[in-house]
Amino acid sequence: MAVVAESIAETNLASSGVRKAARRQRSLKLMDVGVLLGALIIFLLFLAILIRVVFPEGPRLGDMVVRGNSTIGGANEVGTIDVDGGSVSAFGSFIAYLGDVRRDVKIRSANSVAWTNATEGNTVRNRDAVQTFHNSRARVDFQTDNELRIGQNSLVVFRSGAADPFLERHDSAVVVMSGELSGTVNADYGAFGVRFPAGLVELKAKGRSGEGVDFRVGVNPDESSTISILSGQADVNIAGEHYRVSADQGITITKDGRTLGVRALPALPAIREPKNNAIARYLATPPRVTFRWGEVANAQNYRLEIAEDSRFEEILVDEMLGDVSFTHGNLSSGDYFWRISARNGWVQGPASSPRRLSVVRDSVPPSLALEPIQDVSDGRYVLRGKTAPGSSVYVLGQRVETSPDGDFEHFFNPEPGSQSIVVESSDSVGNVAYSSQVIHVPGSAGRSD
Repeated sequence: MAVVAESIAETNLASSGVRKAARRQRSLKLMDVGVLLGALIIFLLFLAILIRVVFPEGPRLGDMVVRGNSTIGGANEVGTIDVDGGSVSAFGSFIAYLGDVRRDVKIRSANSVAWTNATEGNTVRNRDAVQTFHNSRARVDFQTDNELRIGQNSLVVFRSGAADPFLERHDSAVVVMSGELSGTVNADYGAFGVRFPAGLVELKAKGRSGEGVDFRVGVNPDESSTISILSGQADVNIAGEHYRVSADQGITITKDGRTLGVRALPALPAIREPKNNAIARYLATPPRVTFRWGEVANAQNYRLEIAEDSRFEEILVDEMLGDVSFTHGNLSSGDYFWRISARNGWVQGPASSPRRLSVVRDSVPPSLALEPIQDVSDGRYVLRGKTAPGSSVYVLGQRVETSPDGDFEHFFNPEPGSQSIVVESSDSVGNVAYSSQVIHVPGSAGRSD
């Protein structure tokens, strides 16, 4: 019996060991599965972070424009927008292209979740979005010689034929979420609709005259919206109220749909300096260039733009100023274009014609030519010469007047003996030219004849 009991005990111990081993194996398997799941989660998180870095994802179109019953900006909707109205096939006349892209511009197609870098030539179709950032801009070109200019810090969604009954025709339209949109609509195109947070504007060429529309629509930081018409006319619908905005008129609508009505645009500021085609020269340090213009009645501030091109697509300065002058001290060598416009609140008037300014690094001394010194009479001599116009001339350290053409003459009574007459000419940026002549004056040195 003792042997049998011992055998049973050994069997129980063996079974217990097997069970423990089985439990350990199950634990190890569970740990392996946990480690695998943890690694998978870490990998997915890393992949998500990588996608957001490589493909930055701005506000989703679904968050901005809800399908079927859309809300612009998520609040303060006035009416609805059918962004799915029409189809891509019916959108053919609206297909446009990015004709110009400056700096940081993103584009996103209707079926994409990620923004990509926009490049010149990108096709813009129904429900595509274009976004610009600080000091970046884009131009959208149409086949009918119309163009839209998207300003900095703007977000614009393109859509097909408008389903809004306010529009007489189901033509192309855009939704401006933020920023500034400007452009032209000519008779070949017909009508163009722009939706902004508080309403809808229809831009179309005048009937028989065929006069196009030059416009600017802005969604401002305080969520108000502004329409300025520089030429032609526009019809604006705000919560069922209709307004006609003609040339040189504008209207501002608050985010809750209130407006003070149509009013005249601020007048064009008079340009003071620099004049057109002015040249600013410098020797070593870039010059300080001051831009000045005249005051405009009822203008609250002014918008100054300085660009590297006459179309103002490569803008370097875009400032809102309360004064009538602005000094820039860091313009390197090159040609620049500048313009100024007046603003009354958010309503902006027409901009001045582009003025050209050339900044030139000048390290060439002014020309300087001397005629032989002549003895006039009684120990009196004259020195004549010519230098570059605008230069300052000094003879023996004494300032000499010059003509507008740079001609000068200097009469003097030198002491007897041989001496060198030094002439110095300096231009406005500090370049200096020297020349000298030696004369022999009869008589004893130290005594005047």
